[in-house]
Amino acid sequence: MLAKTLWHFEENQNPVSSTLVHGTVIEIIWTLTPALILLIIAIPSFSLLYAMDEIISPTLTIKTIGHQ
Repeated sequence: MLAKTLWHFEENQNPVSSTLVHGTVIEIIWTLTPALILLIIAIPSFSLLYAMDEIISPTLTIKTIGHQ
């Protein structure tokens, strides 16, 4: 595996790199796609999280105590 890697990345042996070794576009795509999906999920989650933190004149307050 190391010899194959050195062969593919040696400029004197292989001046024109193949698309199988240097798939920069596909690497960018499969890195950005999950990041965008997580961002789309996170935006509504943050707004809901901050909306749940607001307490507007509660009519009932419950105190809970837990013991281990």
